[in-house]
Amino acid sequence: MEQEAGQTSKEIAANQGDRWTFVGILPDSSYIHTLHHGERTLEQATAFVGKIKAKSDQASPLFASDDWFYEKALLEHYGMDFHPPYAGRGRYPKAKRIPLADLNYVQVQKKRDERGRLEEINYNIIYGTPQSVAQVFKQAERCKTINTVYVESRNGKFRKDDARLIRRTLCHSKKAIFHDAQIDFTAQVMNYTRCNDGLKICITPNAALFTPKYQHRTPAMAQGLIDKPLTIKELLFRRPQILP
Repeated sequence: MEQEAGQTSKEIAANQGDRWTFVGILPDSSYIHTLHHGERTLEQATAFVGKIKAKSDQASPLFASDDWFYEKALLEHYGMDFHPPYAGRGRYPKAKRIPLADLNYVQVQKKRDERGRLEEINYNIIYGTPQSVAQVFKQAERCKTINTVYVESRNGKFRKDDARLIRRTLCHSKKAIFHDAQIDFTAQVMNYTRCNDGLKICITPNAALFTPKYQHRTPAMAQGLIDKPLTIKELLFRRPQILP
């Protein structure tokens, strides 16, 4: 069947435009915890936060991000309805969505000039108190300040390893399904096969010559999921872990 001029098929329309990947990182291990692909909208950000909660212990962790609309997305999954008391006149007040008491959310707000050069960085606590945020950083192993350096580092490695993500390139994806699959695979390669120098631990302080002094670890090893770096073949043949 010939297609009329100017008419776009549903498949072509579904694979046109920008494709955004939301990335959730565990800073103490650099483990890529959650990926979500879609448009850069509040609806997709809310779905991303929902995935994080579904893949965790349902507790309210400390979230750190740039100055996007995550504060509304977090309220959807880590919030509760608060009913203001009735004053006795007029309509009953509508319920308001408020964050859970143990929710901590901080933002890194970057100000740039007209040419895109960084001028100023501000750190704001959106949900939580300075005391509760400081307590989380005190218990952390690596991340001790408000920052987004760990997720930015992962994003840089994504662009290095996946030509589909390089800016101003001809290696763009023609179909969203293959674009998403490549990113998902690259993330697991980072998690299970590649060692991170920031995660190495000293096992023999006074090691002799040609004796290993450090144990190099992957993010998955730091999370306790595996005990040695996997090869690509071992990763592909590894059976998914069934959680109870």
